[in-house]
Amino acid sequence: MKILQFVHGYPPELIGGTELYTQALGQRLIARGHTCIVVAGSNWDCPEASIAVGEDRGVVIARLIGLPRRMGFRPSAYDPIAEGLVRKLLDFWRPDVVHLQHWRRLTDNLVAICREFEIPAVVTLHDQWIACSRHHRLRLDEVFCADRTPPCVSCVDRDSWQRIGEIEQELEFRQQTLKRELQLADRLLVPSQAQRIFLQQIVPLPLDRLEVVPLGSPVRGPWRTGSPDPGLPDAPLKVGYWGYLSPEKGVHLLLEAARLVPITNKVEWHIYGPLGEPVYQGRLNRIAEGLPVIFHGEYNYRDLRSAGLDLAVFPSLCWETYSFVLDEALQIGLPVIVPNRGAFCERVGDAGLLFDYGDGRDLANKIESLLVNPSALTRLKRAATAAGVTSMDDHANQLEKIYQEVVDCHRPIPPPDHNPQDLLLHQHRQVIERDREIDLLRQRLAEEVDLLRQRLAERDRKILDLEARLGDMRTLEERLLGDMRTMEERLLAAGRAVDQKEMLLQQSSRALQERLATQERASAALAQQLAAFEKTIGELIAERDGLLRRVDEAERTPAARLQALLSRGRKGRRHDGP
Repeated sequence: MKILQFVHGYPPELIGGTELYTQALGQRLIARGHTCIVVAGSNWDCPEASIAVGEDRGVVIARLIGLPRRMGFRPSAYDPIAEGLVRKLLDFWRPDVVHLQHWRRLTDNLVAICREFEIPAVVTLHDQWIACSRHHRLRLDEVFCADRTPPCVSCVDRDSWQRIGEIEQELEFRQQTLKRELQLADRLLVPSQAQRIFLQQIVPLPLDRLEVVPLGSPVRGPWRTGSPDPGLPDAPLKVGYWGYLSPEKGVHLLLEAARLVPITNKVEWHIYGPLGEPVYQGRLNRIAEGLPVIFHGEYNYRDLRSAGLDLAVFPSLCWETYSFVLDEALQIGLPVIVPNRGAFCERVGDAGLLFDYGDGRDLANKIESLLVNPSALTRLKRAATAAGVTSMDDHANQLEKIYQEVVDCHRPIPPPDHNPQDLLLHQHRQVIERDREIDLLRQRLAEEVDLLRQRLAERDRKILDLEARLGDMRTLEERLLGDMRTMEERLLAAGRAVDQKEMLLQQSSRALQERLATQERASAALAQQLAAFEKTIGELIAERDGLLRRVDEAERTPAARLQALLSRGRKGRRHDGP
């Protein structure tokens, strides 16, 4: 049999309970001799919408990539581009039966498309998305919504330009489209009686349309190891949680309960799962501050088996429709504490305790009761060890029978000549196409605005640069003017100094002239004195010369010569001694 599954995401890109279940089911159907194809939504970007085909252990995976993203929880999930791609795939593969796991990231008229191709469709309603754009009917204030006609306008995401009337029309279109999907489906499956009861309260369906088919576990078991008896009395109680760290899973409620458990009790709190949104993760960190809480981050199922946990707590705020983490706890042999709402009530049995939904105090009391009564924990652990889960092989066997029945009993339903829903669908297509054109125009306008802003920013940068350069020039001008003023002052000071020097020079010149004149007069007086001295000297010389002549004349006489000789003799004896 050629079986095609529709699902909103597929591992390893998108990992969740429904995604892992779809993967495991496809591989099991391949092992049982069927041809299995999965058409999955994707967040992969692409210049234009297209199909990326791959393979996972024999399962053909066709991802719809490049679809226009509608971020958040939008009122309608109809997508004409996805519809066109789905039509191409159905026309190419022509499967015998379609199993629809989810509409999200695809389009919300998949069953109607299958009807046009005369392909029978089985639908599994894994959550409350059929009646809630937020999947789990959990409002923004983290309060569960059980209203038959909830105020969805206040919960869904929208653009700032959308009016309330437009949102109401989209929600009405969504309701009519999905109502038709349920009417056209050959079989409607739900994973638990709790899901069946709840959907019958919020969706107008006949009681016999919803068929309970428990899901097969995506993880092969059993994993049970060790003794069901608890550890030593003085050993700490290891309480574990694993899964998504998100508000709807109530992880904060577990940590709030941890704060209410008396610190005299030895308890370790082990949280497994990838880090959540930064805001919520910060909230968890603040609550856990000072407590023996360990955030282990990413994990695999072997980590859970080897962690040595004593108790698992899943304080979900959602209306859980099955819970694969409960399957995993039972496969390990761990007792559980879960809220008294949804599928937990019918599935836990003697393997766990129920606490009042959303009540952290009651959750703390249930944990404390096991601390003070270890025998109760032993009984729960033995019950968990004995509990069983539905294997994927048994589940696939049950689905094979359902597939064969819808193939054998399927009868084409001729469309009416004038179906208001088709007209509404056509009008909605037009609205979406126009919205897309508007979005493209807005994108182009935004690009033009960004370009203009870039140009303005560039112009502003140039203006700032010119202003900076002008400022530099003005600064330089001021510096030059300052230098010129300084030079002028220096020149003036130099001029004044020169004038003073000239005055001094003139004064010095006059003084020198006066001194020269004085010296000249002194020189003239000296010259006169010299002349007088020379005259006197001349006279003295003449007088000497006369005296010398007279002496010479005197010496020439005999007496004079004798007297001279005697004088010379006496002088000689005086000098030579006796």
